[in-house]
Amino acid sequence: MMDRAQALTAVLRRETGVRRARRNAEAEIVSAERNVLASNDEDSAVEGFVNWLPEARASIERARLAEREVAIDVAVAYQAFIQARAAIKRSQTGSTTEGAGQGEAEALSDAPKA
Repeated sequence: MMDRAQALTAVLRRETGVRRARRNAEAEIVSAERNVLASNDEDSAVEGFVNWLPEARASIERARLAEREVAIDVAVAYQAFIQARAAIKRSQTGSTTEGAGQGEAEALSDAPKA
């Protein structure tokens, strides 16, 4: 169970990093927009911004894709943790095969709602 908990923690840390990367990429665009608005040489600033914008948008899209991928990893790690916890509960209570399904149902009811 400890290894499942550690795996879940590692995936959650990775998720935090991926979200931070997306927010930073979005913040770069906002900062660039502000720089364009504050610029004295609007033509040059706008041209630079327009040339850079596709790269920035691609960076955000890559970050969003990474977020979706890590969300799947989080769901899998969480499910593995819940199943391990249910197995430990069953073994501690000495359940037989007839009560095994109930532990899984209880574990699934602990899952976060989407």
